[in-house]
Amino acid sequence: MPLDKPKSGESLQDYLDYCIPIEINAGKPQDQATAICASIYRQNKMSKLSGQDKIIEKLKYNRDFRGINLTNFGINSEACWDNYLQVGTKMVDGREVPNCVGPIEMETQPTIDSSYAGEPSSGSVELAEEINVLGYNTKHFSICPGAIGLFTHLQTMPLDDETIGMVRSAAQVADNVFRIEKEVVAKGKAETSQLNEVELLVDDFKDIIHEIDEEVGMIHDVSFMDGHIKVVKDLL
Repeated sequence: MPLDKPKSGESLQDYLDYCIPIEINAGKPQDQATAICASIYRQNKMSKLSGQDKIIEKLKYNRDFRGINLTNFGINSEACWDNYLQVGTKMVDGREVPNCVGPIEMETQPTIDSSYAGEPSSGSVELAEEINVLGYNTKHFSICPGAIGLFTHLQTMPLDDETIGMVRSAAQVADNVFRIEKEVVAKGKAETSQLNEVELLVDDFKDIIHEIDEEVGMIHDVSFMDGHIKVVKDLL
């Protein structure tokens, strides 16, 4: 891995010109070296952003590098999120992806909260037709008790301005998933394009929630979103 981050104002091509040879000399094949260097450049670019711009760029990054082997070990591995350590790779849905563990600065493991994987347990949350998520009024949450429970809980936590923006964005993404599901169910048939869109939206949703979890020191179980993909898939 290159010792230096991209210099201020340095173009992607200028960085690749000296980064790729370093990675090749370290034993990486050409295509992997290129991917690693490009990911370092993009990560460095993201580190200078904030708020909604950072969220959008992070989603683009995750899409662009999803499934690409960025094996790059160490605490500073650019294949993982800030303060996470890559320990080899793992297979996810048939794709080889970095195995990131952390955050490394935490002395204890984050709390895993799995109370939103379906109907909330008795007395855990009072369901409503729709909810207000930090200024965003949901339109289709009524079909998903799990989402209502998740976002009701998130709003009880101390959040900074950037995390508030991420929570609001996650709610909007989830709402779009539920909107498509309602359209498909009403019609009784799904199109391949609708399934593809729902799958991408759920991936984006999980990415944003992961970012939120890094900030609040928890791991929220959002596997209930996979059920919404299944509803659409079953109607193809």
